[in-house]
Amino acid sequence: MAMAELESTWSFERIYDEFKTPIYNYIYHLVGNREQADDLTQDTFLKAFKALPKMDASLKLSAWLYRIATNTAYDALRRRKLISWLPWQELDHEPADLESADPQETIETTELVRQALGHMPQTYRAALLLYTQQGFSYAEIAQTLGIAESGVKMYLSRARQSFREHYRAAETGKPRPTRGVSR
Repeated sequence: MAMAELESTWSFERIYDEFKTPIYNYIYHLVGNREQADDLTQDTFLKAFKALPKMDASLKLSAWLYRIATNTAYDALRRRKLISWLPWQELDHEPADLESADPQETIETTELVRQALGHMPQTYRAALLLYTQQGFSYAEIAQTLGIAESGVKMYLSRARQSFREHYRAAETGKPRPTRGVSR
């Protein structure tokens, strides 16, 4: 399929309109700063705009955009030398009955989740976020993070284990010793 056909199927404006908010939210969860997330989202779409004419029509657009967003955010984080996570907008494990839930308990849970995520290795955090928040398949996660598809299951398993360990440590107030894994 020729590039003209790809462009007729996917105009840049359509791509931007469809993916701006999810890409922004993803980057925001990686960098933890709204202004920086906004700048990095713009950088992501600028890079995508420049590269789009060179892309093949068989391109898996969402995975490609998230790959650009991931690399852009990681570059910024490397420059900043600090990775921080903020609470997810919507926790996957909210209480079943929100009306009777204690608001203080919900706030404490959100803080524990934030702390646990903040101590996880960045690649595991990204894999977990792409899987749970964005609904990516193993193939899409592999393409986005630049790893083998066979490694995604291992990444997610280790991410869940790391999250559980860090969550328990945050819950009990006992620091969990790091095992030499870079953040």
